[in-house]
Amino acid sequence: MFMLFELVTWWYGKGWLDTLNRIKRQIQGIWRMFSILILLKTLFDPWKRIISPPGKSLDAMWRALVDNLISRLIGFVVRVLVIIAAFVVTTMAAIVGAVMAIGWVLLPPAMLFFIFKVIVP
Repeated sequence: MFMLFELVTWWYGKGWLDTLNRIKRQIQGIWRMFSILILLKTLFDPWKRIISPPGKSLDAMWRALVDNLISRLIGFVVRVLVIIAAFVVTTMAAIVGAVMAIGWVLLPPAMLFFIFKVIVP
């Protein structure tokens, strides 16, 4: 009986808190994996740091300007898409985490309920 009390105490105490911390670390890991803060800081940087140096003629300067603008536009679009993907993955992880946290709390009563339903027809 004492062991059952210890299990229930752990399940609704330290075990549940460990589950919540695991969910929190998973979401933080997703943010680190996608490097959201770095993407936001470099949102308007050129894609892969590809920069055309301006030449001496007006045509070469114009071509370098267009190349650099296109590179920055591609970098912006790719970074925005990655940020959107990060928010989608983070939202899905938060939903799964919430289901896990609720399931952690409801699992023991559900087991008792189903055992009772099997024993008492």
